[in-house]
Amino acid sequence: MPATQQRRLLQKTDLMALLQLPEPKVQWLIDTYQIRSLLLCGEERFDSREIDRLIATYQQISERKEPHVQ
Repeated sequence: MPATQQRRLLQKTDLMALLQLPEPKVQWLIDTYQIRSLLLCGEERFDSREIDRLIATYQQISERKEPHVQ
């Protein structure tokens, strides 16, 4: 992730679009604390930098599962 990336606060619908996942799967990520939300004036928001870290983590896991080609 570039050091110059700015924090953006996302709504759940933005998060669903970014991850290309339906609401139940996004809610599961939230419920299992893989994505943390914050309340801003009583409304749930998600830090875009945290989402970038989640994607990077899943990418690393995926790369470890791939068979080694020689």
